[in-house]
Amino acid sequence: MDLRSLARPVAQLLTTARRTPLTPKRGHKTTARTKRALKIAPHDSFLPDRTAASPAADSIIYNPPASEASPAHTPFLFLPPSDPRRSAFLRIRNHPRAPAPAPTAQPPTEADMPPRMRYKHRKPRYHLQKEDVAEMKRLRAEDPIEWSVARLSQKFECSEVFVKMAAPAPQEHLAWLKGKMDRKTARWGPMKAQAREDRKRRADLVYRGDL
Repeated sequence: MDLRSLARPVAQLLTTARRTPLTPKRGHKTTARTKRALKIAPHDSFLPDRTAASPAADSIIYNPPASEASPAHTPFLFLPPSDPRRSAFLRIRNHPRAPAPAPTAQPPTEADMPPRMRYKHRKPRYHLQKEDVAEMKRLRAEDPIEWSVARLSQKFECSEVFVKMAAPAPQEHLAWLKGKMDRKTARWGPMKAQAREDRKRRADLVYRGDL
């Protein structure tokens, strides 16, 4: 096959494509065009009711925005069968003016209830006397490192909160703990120091109720 016969259609195609003008396409290059393209008609609930009595333009349109659910409202799904609010909701949905039926629902049994939460219960004990508290203070002041809060709580069989209230650590031990913490924080890098500051700031926001 002659190469000239193959080159001739290719040249004609290129010449035709070069002479054919390109069709310009206009896009949304400005804010006004984009707004007009994205403009959506309002919902029917915002428009006046045309079926109402004349004049319909004077009617008041009440369409409040969506708001957070009230914590005092219990969803229907979480109401037990014996709750009177369940029957009231069903009566309102089905027959708004029907009389209240007699309660026929049985109280929930143990099998219908969720499983009990298994967590450690601590019963308060009032077995410590003045001599025990004095001994606790003496041990805490004598060697606060050896007789820590946890060890005193285990020895006297009481809570750690009670140990901190009855036998606080001496000021020398608190100063030693503060110096130890200062030496530890001095070795922190900038990222860890910033993370600790952010943690304190979040805790303050939580205590103030701002978070």
